[in-house]
Amino acid sequence: MQEVQDRKLCVVCSKLYGAERTTCPDDGSGLVEAGPRARKLGDILGNYRLLRILGEGGAGTVYEAEHVRLGRKVALKVLHADGGFTDAVTRFFNEARAVNAIRHPNIIDIEDFVSTEAGDHYLVMELLAGHDLRHAISADKKLGFERVTAIGQQIAGALGAIHGVGIVHRDLKPDNIFLVQRDGKPEVAKLLDFGVVKFMDQEGVTRVGMTVGTPAYMAPEQITKHGTVSYRSDLYALGMVLYEAVAGSPAFESSSLAKILRGHMMEPVEPPGQRRGEPVPRVLAAAILKCLEKKPEDRFQTADELVAALRAERPVAIRKPRSRRGLLLLPALAMAGAAGAVQLWPRDEPAAVAPKLVEAAPPPKPAPKPAPAPAPKPAPEPASKPAPAITLALASRPDGAELFLDGKSLGRAPATVAIPIASDPVALTARFSDGVEVVETIVPDRPRPEIVLRRPAPEVAKEVAKEVAKKTRAPETAPEKPGLAPEKPKTEPTEKPPAVPTTPDDRDGTLDPFKQ
Repeated sequence: MQEVQDRKLCVVCSKLYGAERTTCPDDGSGLVEAGPRARKLGDILGNYRLLRILGEGGAGTVYEAEHVRLGRKVALKVLHADGGFTDAVTRFFNEARAVNAIRHPNIIDIEDFVSTEAGDHYLVMELLAGHDLRHAISADKKLGFERVTAIGQQIAGALGAIHGVGIVHRDLKPDNIFLVQRDGKPEVAKLLDFGVVKFMDQEGVTRVGMTVGTPAYMAPEQITKHGTVSYRSDLYALGMVLYEAVAGSPAFESSSLAKILRGHMMEPVEPPGQRRGEPVPRVLAAAILKCLEKKPEDRFQTADELVAALRAERPVAIRKPRSRRGLLLLPALAMAGAAGAVQLWPRDEPAAVAPKLVEAAPPPKPAPKPAPAPAPKPAPEPASKPAPAITLALASRPDGAELFLDGKSLGRAPATVAIPIASDPVALTARFSDGVEVVETIVPDRPRPEIVLRRPAPEVAKEVAKEVAKKTRAPETAPEKPGLAPEKPKTEPTEKPPAVPTTPDDRDGTLDPFKQ
């Protein structure tokens, strides 16, 4: 039997390294002594003999094992004996229950969950041949576009399956995507490790204020104490994974954990083509960037939408924030363009520029005295041209929402409206039957495709209702003090209830990205 040497643990990504290392090569965090937590190779656990270690993490060790009677080889994930017993065992059970409820071709099969009288807890899983996506990125640096697209479609399909039964993975990263290699067959991507899975219809086992996930792939709402983790958090993580596979490095990388988290919260994402150093297919680049929107409501709303976007012939539309400085410069640019147009207008057709001011004099008659020239006719006033406009097609999901343009009713969706071309933004509002409103601000400076205003997910709608209730609650009036003139009530500008909740700007509620 072979003893497993002592290892060191990265407290950020939960990876184990040899005793000679001092820092994690992935995120630069310091390593701590993990101790000899793995079992002896050759030991028998239940009906299985442990053959070799396939991988290790902060919660458990994965072995290649063999059934002592049948000779069938499996993967055994064994919980560390020194782990947090109650929470870790519950997460293990959730992992087995989640996967067994789905049976998806792109999700690893879990065959059994065992708790022994001796206090051992382990999962029996199918043994896969191949390597994880982390290994592929380390070996090839930048993966081919078709390969990344295929991996994205398969993992998005797996996420759609678990989301369909109310489960959020919450720890999607290259280490949890396994690439199965079979002779003569296309590569198959499998989603692994549901150890931190959260069932959306339960409280879950995660303690209040505890952040779960790997920093390089965490959505902004996973970082803040007040953020609501949802299915769209998994789509953000998958976008980060696909970005790294295309660009060769994470979108936000630093030796400082605070800088990584600040990047997720505030900094724009560099286009993957710039990071890679060559153009990326527009369909793939647009799908990745839409996954990485800061606000959940700006991302794909379902994994199926992401699959469709990766298979489409045209890139998906992405919200492009326009800087305030750009808006202020638009009128000046328009005036400069108009002045240039006047200078460049063709001079060889004066009749097209201005109406005729004076009629030509008739040819002279042979009379001794020339006829007097007729008096000039006044120039006719040019007809006023209507201001140029664009026509917008508006829709809502679900259909039938009442539509408004800057507070003016447009009727029920779907509808079309003509808007004069301008550089000032306008607000489009959809009010649904339950009172929830969704607002989208656009600048009507060019034709646009159909604008669809979508009702937020139920959990987001609840937050909106809470915000509306807070803002509509009547303020309490303090009793007047004797001998003092009553204070004049402070008038506050009326405020429209937010259409969708945004991530609160609560720096104290953020997982210390601003304190380092």
